Amino acid sequence: MRFTVILSAVIAAAALPLIAAEQTPAELWSSLQAKRDALPRLHQEFDVTQTFKTATKTQSSKRQITLDMSQGKWREKSTSGSGNHVRIFDGADLVSTEEGDDEYVRVKRRNKNDDLIPSPYRLTDPDWNSAKEVERRPCNIPGTDHQCVLIEFKLKAALLSTGSSPSKRLEGIARMNLDTETGALLSSRTIQLIETSRGSHQSDSILTAKRMAFAGESDPNLFKLPEGVREVKQLSHWDAPKIKKQLGGKTAPELSLTDLKGQHVSLADLKGKTVLLDFWTTWCPPCRADAPAIDKLYRQYGDKNLAIIGISVSEERALVEKFLKQHPHSFPIALTTENEMPRTYQIGVFPTYIVIDPDGSVRSAVQGDQGFAELRKMLKKAGLELE
Repeated sequence: MRFTVILSAVIAAAALPLIAAEQTPAELWSSLQAKRDALPRLHQEFDVTQTFKTATKTQSSKRQITLDMSQGKWREKSTSGSGNHVRIFDGADLVSTEEGDDEYVRVKRRNKNDDLIPSPYRLTDPDWNSAKEVERRPCNIPGTDHQCVLIEFKLKAALLSTGSSPSKRLEGIARMNLDTETGALLSSRTIQLIETSRGSHQSDSILTAKRMAFAGESDPNLFKLPEGVREVKQLSHWDAPKIKKQLGGKTAPELSLTDLKGQHVSLADLKGKTVLLDFWTTWCPPCRADAPAIDKLYRQYGDKNLAIIGISVSEERALVEKFLKQHPHSFPIALTTENEMPRTYQIGVFPTYIVIDPDGSVRSAVQGDQGFAELRKMLKKAGLELE
């Protein structure tokens, strides 16, 4: 079945007669953006659900976005199981950081305008020739009689990323529901067909505003970085001491991966087991020294509530597969080059081991070769029942 047919079936459920409009959809979009940018204050909280579908599996994730805007300035916080990512645009520069971190980076713009727009409002190559205004109806915002407009448009085919893991959008369609008085977004849905080197999948993103306020003035400090935060060219990798300090005893940030065999593995699915995350590279001598010990642990306790996930960092599939033919591992191996890694798992020292207890809390983190006895001791302290 063609992807366009799938899109049409999804959109048809909400299809309504088009209405005559004084403005083209592109003109309407620009006027709504101008209204939004002129607001002294706009605070919004969104729920976001993203679902990926292939021919064999479906995978979903959820996150929340908190957005504050004021006369062209904005602050966006994205909250998920992997942490709180913050982007701030002060009217001139766009910066990115993690909540509670002491570093930030300036975001390099891929184009002149789109990167300066918060993600709920960012358009991904809209085909304005295909755009249409579907309907207008009451927004049902408490305390107002505002009308909302529903705009639908197709997305152009486009190259989304390059490098070792290129991806391309083949087709797409989006619907956005906006307040005609303020320009505020109430909901949107975007469906895309994405092609990568590993095949194609359908991405379905649904965004819904749960809370909204536009009265009063925004706190100007929202659009500034806190004191003591320093600029760096690249956010530092996490290491064992930082993990222990910031995450020790806390619930481990969610990690959802696809391994070399195409199997899905996630921390959420491993609750009730002791988990060892092994971050390694093929060129790392201490990693090679520990490899037999880790495989021995898995063979002995893999059927006794122990899960091990090997994570090869910054290496391509062909190189890792060649290495594993010479040094087989019996536990799942995932590649950072083929998976989106949360900030807290962007490790730069090898090997690094993170031990997570059956309740899902970070028990310990160490780096450097440990050997069978030390690793076994760490797992025992985390609750693994040993013979």
